[in-house]
Amino acid sequence: MDSHLFEYTSIIAYIITGIIAGIVNTLAGGGSLFTLSLLMFLGMPVGVANGTNRLGILFQNATGAYTFKKSNLLDIPSSLRFVIPSLIGAIVGAVTVADIDEQTLQYIIGTLMIGMLYPILKKKKHSPAVQFAVGQKPKYTVWRDNIIFFAIGFYGGFVQAGIGIMILVSVSNLGKMTLIRANAIKMLIIAVYTLPVFLVFLYKGQVMWLAAILLAVGQVIGTWFAGKFASGSEKANEIIKWLLVSMVAISILKMFGLLTWLVHLFQ
Repeated sequence: MDSHLFEYTSIIAYIITGIIAGIVNTLAGGGSLFTLSLLMFLGMPVGVANGTNRLGILFQNATGAYTFKKSNLLDIPSSLRFVIPSLIGAIVGAVTVADIDEQTLQYIIGTLMIGMLYPILKKKKHSPAVQFAVGQKPKYTVWRDNIIFFAIGFYGGFVQAGIGIMILVSVSNLGKMTLIRANAIKMLIIAVYTLPVFLVFLYKGQVMWLAAILLAVGQVIGTWFAGKFASGSEKANEIIKWLLVSMVAISILKMFGLLTWLVHLFQ
């Protein structure tokens, strides 16, 4: 294949991946899981895919947190109790995963992806809204919450995929607040810890800059498209869900070396 054609094809693939991830994240959640799966499907080493995936995550969540702040739905001082332990945990997680060899990392991420299939396939129940006021302080048990959010941050720094639902459930339940405010805090947490995590991967040489930038651009376009044309569409949500399940399943097979075996089996 002509090298220039390959480059153009890769550029288009990265942008489309980002667009789909932005749509997935907006409609169903799990956008980073989709991006990670597709990057590995395109042949990117799992460690590099894990690092490259982070730039788009940073921009998307920083934009979201800023939007919530401007809408008076995010109170930063009262959110720091969740943000600080998550930040520390994420840095530890990123340093840990950056030093794991490629084969071991494939097995770890493959196993985590198997675990992520359940919440994707499970039918979501609508939680009743809880009244709150911006600036209201959620109930807080220091040691319990610090440990929980350190662990969440560690996972986020380690792999990120599926972290949104963990933070959303933890913040809304522990803080006794509405899902909309919990979602605002979720975006703040991820935006804050993703910057140093991205720098760790950058230092370790596990970021492909061109792919990272194109993914970030695609995610912005995808988020805009989903918000303008597809939000609230039950059919769109269902399509996205099964698309996500398909990509995760293929990635799991690839992580454990089963995809190559299946290809050879049917040749």
